[in-house]
Amino acid sequence: MLKSTVYDQAYYEEHKADGLDYLAYGYWQESYARMVTEATLQYTYDAPFVVDAGSACGTQLNGFRQTGAYARIFGVDITEHMVRLGRTHFQFGNHELVAGSLTDIHVETGSVSLLHSHQVLEHIPDEFTEQVMREFDRILRPGGRAFIVLDAVRDGETKEQYMGDPTHVNIQPISYWTRLFQKHGLFFDVEAYNRFVRSGYGPTMGNPTTFFKEYNYWSVWTLIKPFESKIDARGWSKHPWQRWQFRRRSQANP
Repeated sequence: MLKSTVYDQAYYEEHKADGLDYLAYGYWQESYARMVTEATLQYTYDAPFVVDAGSACGTQLNGFRQTGAYARIFGVDITEHMVRLGRTHFQFGNHELVAGSLTDIHVETGSVSLLHSHQVLEHIPDEFTEQVMREFDRILRPGGRAFIVLDAVRDGETKEQYMGDPTHVNIQPISYWTRLFQKHGLFFDVEAYNRFVRSGYGPTMGNPTTFFKEYNYWSVWTLIKPFESKIDARGWSKHPWQRWQFRRRSQANP
């Protein structure tokens, strides 16, 4: 049973003993990175730059590096012990994998073509999520994309299903995260999601089962930052898609 509530060496060791070694790397990480890279069309960007938000030891960051698609890679994680392990094991430079908070990501404004975060945001207390979203919006370039996986309560589920880890301090319904993304100018990219669903990449070599089929319990957001996305005083985006959604809701609930 997981007991650690502090992100330190004990947290890493406890998860490793429970079967989740944050330093383990192999076919899974390489295949996953290629799937995300293709789903988010990173080969179409000028000088693609991926930021892995909550990168632990950097296994998925290393997968992105191995694709050869990115001019720059950057991972940030709050657990200094795992960052040190990742730097040594994967030979990341000090500028590639850093210890820090998602509320203050040390990359240039509007520079990132892919923001990636896997099973991280449910660990962020509710009082900090607005700051994290502002940082995501700040670092993404206009037209940039995000691929975010997290534990969220879906229809027919209960919060308790996701409480096996005591650091899961922010288990929320799907609608909570969707509203938060939209509020900060990140909108659902249906075509990217369809590419994820149709992707032939899977977690096991020689097995045709894809990531979408194998991990059907994942809650996945494929997001895009429009070239123009301004927030009005009500917290609504002035992007035409969201204005249409607002009008539709208003007509349905006069």
